[in-house]
Amino acid sequence: MIKNIFPSFKLIATVLLISALLSTTSYAFQNQQEWDSAFSRKFVAQDPMLGDPGVSPGEEFAWQGSYWVRAYVSMANAFNDTKYLDKAVKLIDNMFYHRDDARAARGAINMGTDYYQVNAPLHYLKNPQVPAPSWRRTWSGQRRIEVLLDGMITQSIMRFVDSVYSKPQFISYQAKANSYVTKVKETVDIWDDSFAYNRNGAPGSYWYPQANGSGLTSTDVPFNHSATMGTTLLLLDNFYDGNTEYGKKALAILNYWKQSRREVSGNAYDWNYYFSRTSGEDVGHGHIDIGFINTAYRFGLVTDNEMQFLASTLKNKVYLGNGVVANYLNGSGEGPGYWVGFDWIDLNKFDPRALEIAEEVYNTKYLNDRQARVFLGWADIIRWKNQSSTVITPPQNLIIQAMN
Repeated sequence: MIKNIFPSFKLIATVLLISALLSTTSYAFQNQQEWDSAFSRKFVAQDPMLGDPGVSPGEEFAWQGSYWVRAYVSMANAFNDTKYLDKAVKLIDNMFYHRDDARAARGAINMGTDYYQVNAPLHYLKNPQVPAPSWRRTWSGQRRIEVLLDGMITQSIMRFVDSVYSKPQFISYQAKANSYVTKVKETVDIWDDSFAYNRNGAPGSYWYPQANGSGLTSTDVPFNHSATMGTTLLLLDNFYDGNTEYGKKALAILNYWKQSRREVSGNAYDWNYYFSRTSGEDVGHGHIDIGFINTAYRFGLVTDNEMQFLASTLKNKVYLGNGVVANYLNGSGEGPGYWVGFDWIDLNKFDPRALEIAEEVYNTKYLNDRQARVFLGWADIIRWKNQSSTVITPPQNLIIQAMN
């Protein structure tokens, strides 16, 4: 009899081992507790991006830090939990601590030798030893600052500000938010000499500068560069109750998109990466465009019909099924799928398929990935699911009888 027991013990042990392995390697984030648990396992010593970002803070804060700030804001909005705002404050403070003007002031960089070489606002190319309220990047061996990187960083900060002023539960963070707006304005305003209305057929766009600071080139920046700063402009305009130059610039950028987009089969849109060139927009950079357009819709600048076309773009072009996402808006190629977890997912307001697509992709491909974009995607999935679960659905087929 004893011999017959051992196979059962082995089976039980095997099952337990498999369960343990699965529990430590696959974590779908279905709720707040699971997101928090995965975050704590990944970042045991301290939260991400709180150290020195190195020689390219613009690169690090734009492509990692901004997504972390957005993830914290999304979780705070979903659950009215200020612990996420505390995380955002620490990261944003670190961003400003490593801005070029702050670094130069404390001697961390020497503008005499570490001046901007290309792709800075005209003023700073003409005065190369002046540190800008911007975050530098070293790319192709050249030191530069870019409207793209500043836009990515500042729009994430303005999303924090917007959240703080949108919820009475967050009122204690308004003083901090106000200080951030002052600093964001400093960064945004340096790019004024790179922006132009009605230039070369574009209603509004940022433009590449001549390396010698003598003027602007004939090439507009890729649309996502203008769009990400456009999101910052819209949120600044809203902060100051509208009718600001920030809002006028954002509207001009939006009109450039409206002028240049194309209606394609499937009630969808396509548009170019560079509007002055013929290369199509890709899904990854497209998330930045969609984030800008979503924000513009919130302020009444985009119609429901236009948003329906974008939702159809996601459903009929971008998503190929079975967890696979196209590389381009026209449905060609295959690219990383995490993009549909944020910005694209907010088209759920116009088609519930957006949330379903995000869940299908993330459950297929991103159960184990722990990068900033994936944490943001799961945060937005949870936010949308939390919104859906709190919607009160009226009873169906209810018959109301008048009382005599």
